[in-house]
Amino acid sequence: MLVKRYHASDMQQAMDTVIRELGSDAVILNSRKVRLKGLKNLFKKPVYEVMVAYDPANIPSARKRTSSRERLAANRAQDAQDFLPVSGSGNVVSNEQLDRLDKRIDTIDEMLNSFVDKFSFVKRDITYDYPEEVQELLQKMIENQVREELAHSLAKETELMLRRQPDTNADEILEHLMLEQLGRPEPILHKKFTQKVIMVIGPTGVGKTTTIVKLAADFAVNQKKKVGLINTDTYRIGAQEQLQTYADILGIPLHVVYQTDELQKAMESMSDRDVIFVDTAGKRPGDEQHREDILNIIRVLKPEDILLCLAATTGFASIKEMVDTYGFVDEYRLLITKLDETKYRGTLLNISWYTQKPLAYATTGQNVPDDIEVVDVSSIAKGIIRG
Repeated sequence: MLVKRYHASDMQQAMDTVIRELGSDAVILNSRKVRLKGLKNLFKKPVYEVMVAYDPANIPSARKRTSSRERLAANRAQDAQDFLPVSGSGNVVSNEQLDRLDKRIDTIDEMLNSFVDKFSFVKRDITYDYPEEVQELLQKMIENQVREELAHSLAKETELMLRRQPDTNADEILEHLMLEQLGRPEPILHKKFTQKVIMVIGPTGVGKTTTIVKLAADFAVNQKKKVGLINTDTYRIGAQEQLQTYADILGIPLHVVYQTDELQKAMESMSDRDVIFVDTAGKRPGDEQHREDILNIIRVLKPEDILLCLAATTGFASIKEMVDTYGFVDEYRLLITKLDETKYRGTLLNISWYTQKPLAYATTGQNVPDDIEVVDVSSIAKGIIRG
């Protein structure tokens, strides 16, 4: 039994072609919609691809006879194939070069098809006919840097709920939906008579070290906890000096770790501490050594809480790259820095949506320890709606 594929504009045409060419005994094994490859087919509608099993012995005799024109075309194709030199010398390309060219064309074709699909999706959503009040809310979300895909999803859900409850205000519905997406903030809580290790991770430049100092000061000064600091970011001298200065001011111990095998010793030196904050280095995306370093710290210190720092001033593409970089960390909470440096609140909604992780804190300035707070999700939602 042999298998053959056909392309047709609809299933009926495909079945007719199969019966005509292979006979009524042929069996359709599978069918699906596909886009034909090649630039000329870029904007054409998808076609049906069918996989057919058939017995050559059962093919209608009329189809077994090859016309003289078909034989001539086959002979010319074979002549052309034989003419191509394997070495690729001269002005004639080799089979290997043709294969490489085909692969490159296929790759470009797939990229263009992907672009067309995404463009069609965006165009379809942008031209969606929303009620006026929902359209205004959609525009406010987009102006507040909410990801368009997310903004349209929330707008459509708002419209649906508005149809079910026409007496409800669209603003209230959208605020409710955004609060659901943002979730309840989850700050760090400390239980009496226990020791909690809190590890802070994130890319370079988001303000991890300053944020750790703010948290340490809050726990030491406001919550009256015995706090310790462990610094594993030995790549930046400035970070060490900054931490040491604040540790001296706050009167809390700081242990600098240069090697993984020093982590256990650092923990033992802080056995009397209620809360231990661990600062880590920030590296570029894809740094395999950085990944191993973070995993080793987690393995040895076993932190109860991990905070991923991301800046509110960062665009969605960069946020996605940063989040993906730390995808090897299973559980973490979000700490948003530099909230005071942007008027747009859509970034926090984007981060919550993309990571599906709980928000914890947001920093709103450089003052220690005042300019850090538990994320006010209600203020974020209202800020987006008000534009």
